[in-house]
Amino acid sequence: MSTLWDQTLAELRHDLSSQDYVAWISCLRMAPEGSDALTVEAPSAFHRNWVQKHFLERIRSTVASVAGRPVPVVVAVGAPPMMAAVGAVAANAPRPRESGNGAAPATPPLSFETFVVGSCNELAHAAARSVAEAPGRQFNPLVIHGGVGLGKTHLLNAVAHAIRARFRSYRVLSIGAEAFINEMVTAVRRQQMDAFHARYRRIDTLIVDDVQFIAGKERTQEEFLHTFNLLCAAGKQIVLSSDRAPRDIPQLEQGLRSRFEGGMIAEVTVPDSETRRRILERKAALAGFTLPEPVLAFLATRVRAISVRELEGALTRIRAVASLTTRPVDLALAEELIGPLYPETRDRVSVERVESLVCAQLAVEASQLAAGRSSRAVLARQIAMFLLKKLVGLSLAVIGERYKRDHTTVLHAVRVIETRRTCDPEVRRLVGALEEKL
Repeated sequence: MSTLWDQTLAELRHDLSSQDYVAWISCLRMAPEGSDALTVEAPSAFHRNWVQKHFLERIRSTVASVAGRPVPVVVAVGAPPMMAAVGAVAANAPRPRESGNGAAPATPPLSFETFVVGSCNELAHAAARSVAEAPGRQFNPLVIHGGVGLGKTHLLNAVAHAIRARFRSYRVLSIGAEAFINEMVTAVRRQQMDAFHARYRRIDTLIVDDVQFIAGKERTQEEFLHTFNLLCAAGKQIVLSSDRAPRDIPQLEQGLRSRFEGGMIAEVTVPDSETRRRILERKAALAGFTLPEPVLAFLATRVRAISVRELEGALTRIRAVASLTTRPVDLALAEELIGPLYPETRDRVSVERVESLVCAQLAVEASQLAAGRSSRAVLARQIAMFLLKKLVGLSLAVIGERYKRDHTTVLHAVRVIETRRTCDPEVRRLVGALEEKL
């Protein structure tokens, strides 16, 4: 059977796109033989389900073609394989060690296919996709910034994974900023800077996670700037992540700041309830279980997470207790375990509170909210109308009466804010912050 599977893999490598083969097929492993069926193991339940849905018929037909007869094929869940680095760098260069801030080599679960897209991250996702399809041609550098646990590292891994699958000869290096610093310090101590320079300046794509850690370190920033300039001049792709926008990173050398800002800057923000819902569905599938609809709705509404890890924590808690106590995963269990951690806010959002927070956030006088004509006052009024419609539930006519406008003006304001939230990072962050406070 092992020979049959090896020959099947060789055929599938030619039949499928390189991206599909690397992402979903190459990591399937033969299970111990013991039946007439060909059993292969996937690294997770989610991976198995995806293969069964999208590739199982192709695998069966290929196996039958190679064997010269029909052979039953079973896809099971097995232990995940050891991760191997894909994509070459200098053959004699040492690999960076993994660290808490390193971007590990991408694995299928950290691909674009498993990334949940919502209004909080769609611009960053689209930019990352574009870079992966045509590295070095646009959006160079691509800087993705946002808080902890919002998907920055997932997108970096997805870029690395997609480039390696699409461009087999590309040398891709994915590394954390702290690992870069440690490697440079070691090279200085051992007087091996020539090898260090050669290693970083001959790659095709450089991906650095948590780049804010190089700020304040003069020699590191100098080396990084030289490497950055040489790679960009040669048309090589650079992708970076940071916990904040380049302009907000303290002690970042001005040359680096201007180069970071000269590329594409995309923000990832806190997920809204609909995105939280999709994330919960995906995480549950990866863990191998299904959330009943009432539980899914409860968690998506109640767990107002500021990071995806909070959602993962809620799922882990529910799954663990259900497993240990043999209780069903139902709404009663979710309310018992998660309800006390995220108390329900019962205070009705008032019109006055919405207007007060909008004025404070945009530094606008209350009197200007209705009558002001400056761009800031207009934006504040449009956001107030949007929030009064969405959170308070007022009708367009009532909102218009409050601001002495007709209902078509209010509808226009609501649509303007909805549109700007998707394409303007500042408005998206502003509205998101107001919604969280309310």
